[in-house]
Amino acid sequence: MAAENPPFPAVRALSPRRVAVTAGIAVGVAVVFVHAWLDVGASVSELVSGYHGMVDILSRSWPPDTGVLRTSISDSVVTFDTALLGTAGAIVLSILLVPFAARNITPHRVAYELARSLIAVTRGVPDLIWALIFVTAVGLGPFPGVLALAVHSVGILGKLWSEAIEVMDMGPVDALRVAGANRFQVFVHAVLPGVAPTLIGLALYRFDVNFRSGLVLGFVGAGGIGFLIYNSMQLFQYQQLFTELAVVVAFVLVLERVSTVLRARIH
Repeated sequence: MAAENPPFPAVRALSPRRVAVTAGIAVGVAVVFVHAWLDVGASVSELVSGYHGMVDILSRSWPPDTGVLRTSISDSVVTFDTALLGTAGAIVLSILLVPFAARNITPHRVAYELARSLIAVTRGVPDLIWALIFVTAVGLGPFPGVLALAVHSVGILGKLWSEAIEVMDMGPVDALRVAGANRFQVFVHAVLPGVAPTLIGLALYRFDVNFRSGLVLGFVGAGGIGFLIYNSMQLFQYQQLFTELAVVVAFVLVLERVSTVLRARIH
């Protein structure tokens, strides 16, 4: 009668060298985190003891000042429009850029490197810095926010879209190339249809992120609800601040829901 298989597979003993390497990596990771904790001056005790200040702010925020409700909604719409136009601009620019930034469809290695470098630069500079640059160039208001979000989002969408194209099924692309289609025809009739759901989903997600980013851009003069929130904080108008934040949260929840429904439909 054949011997039955043991209920559990045998555990292979680790070599002393492997144990030493694993222990060294664990110690190295621990050292990095300890350094980070000390470098930022993190303190659990200060967080616990500082709850009084947070409770004080919350108590001074109630009841909310409904007198700024209309202005809060109006300025939130401005932030929405800023994010909408910034995302739309980024989509147009990214569509023009990704045929050169995707390794499997780029016409030349030089074009690929230039496109990737442009994506890296626009992504590497934070949108807040772009906003400061454009505020200096075109003045205060929502328009520099639109430009900042558009430029920064080109770096994000350009990277994500080009990577999505690089892992797509190349069958339809190769078929059109064999049939004699030019690069533009291949991109429009094979590449875009093959990755359209992914590209749309990423664009919707980026628009969702841009609305939140638009709040911060208002702190540097790019208008919208962020500028209103900044003023309320500077003047210690916590009841107004509560109303403004409540309106922002309502906008974010609605956008999140709409974005989720749209992504579900396209997939």
